[in-house]
Amino acid sequence: MKEFTSQAARQALERLIEGNARAVQGKPEHPHQDVEYRRKLAGCQHPFCTILTCADSRTCPEMIFDQGLGDIFVLRVAGNVLDDVLLGSIEFATNHLKTPLVMVLGHSQCGAIKAVSMLAPGETLPGHLSVIMPPIQAALKEAADMEGDWVDNAAKVLARNVAAEIESSPPVMTKLIAENAVSVVAAYYDLESGQVDILD
Repeated sequence: MKEFTSQAARQALERLIEGNARAVQGKPEHPHQDVEYRRKLAGCQHPFCTILTCADSRTCPEMIFDQGLGDIFVLRVAGNVLDDVLLGSIEFATNHLKTPLVMVLGHSQCGAIKAVSMLAPGETLPGHLSVIMPPIQAALKEAADMEGDWVDNAAKVLARNVAAEIESSPPVMTKLIAENAVSVVAAYYDLESGQVDILD
């Protein structure tokens, strides 16, 4: 378990890990999904964490962590890369909704990373897909000499890099982190096992 100064961040991470354990074991509780709770949330929301993850249809955080409506402020984009719009959304969640934990969740066999890894030198992905390439290319380069699957290693590197980028983003995130109001963590989801591992 990663050590946090903030007790709220630590408790949020513990809640995610406990929910993932239930999901892995095939014993989800499906909390906060009934009609009464849905109506209760209509007037307000109090998510306990923010998760930036891939838009891959196999990586739904509420299912991975066995959570329900209103529990997680979720941001999804191909390759779980970061831009100003996503960063603004993270700032909204942490500064206004007061989520104490931000998780960047990469995953195995990421299609976006795999697509970039297969490009020839100088080749680009078509259309607007090209905008996700630079951070993925940097992660692939960093993972090139690592043992194991290149794409999966790059997914872990990318999650760490994006988490570090969030942590060092002024003025909102750097201020919240300096005040121990928010902690940021990188994690990795294995599609086959369903297991989420926290990355150091």
